[in-house]
Amino acid sequence: MKEMELSNDVYASLPGAALEGAAIVGCGIDESPVRIVHAINDFVAQPTKKSIFRRVDNWNDRAMPLGALWGTQLVRQFGWQWIMLDDDGDRSIGVFDAIRSQGLFPFEVVFQCIEHSEIPTMELAFNMISGGTLPKFEPQSFTNIMDGIRHIIPPS
Repeated sequence: MKEMELSNDVYASLPGAALEGAAIVGCGIDESPVRIVHAINDFVAQPTKKSIFRRVDNWNDRAMPLGALWGTQLVRQFGWQWIMLDDDGDRSIGVFDAIRSQGLFPFEVVFQCIEHSEIPTMELAFNMISGGTLPKFEPQSFTNIMDGIRHIIPPS
């Protein structure tokens, strides 16, 4: 896994995408990260139904804005950074801590939850980071914390 520079165009598009995400979940972009992550998690748990008049593209219309909004909260609350990782030609945008020991890929997580009706763990992950309950990972390991975050008892 190799870190690559995030292009200026991609980096510049993140605030607008996050603002769109805030509108989708019904919160202000400047509300607390805790409140925003809760709103994202709730929305993903029960996304609005597709209407017969408007087709919703789960990647462009949901994963991109909600992923940008979620990642932005990790940047705001924990000082994480947006990066691009290359894994043998497969490039992904994620947010990682300063020493690149842990992070996640918010666009992929949101997409998987919505596309496959999975129980969202965005709020759980946020709370685990905040509470310091994650294991310690080696610097530069680029550990995707979402690989190990599961609800023991699914939320009601």
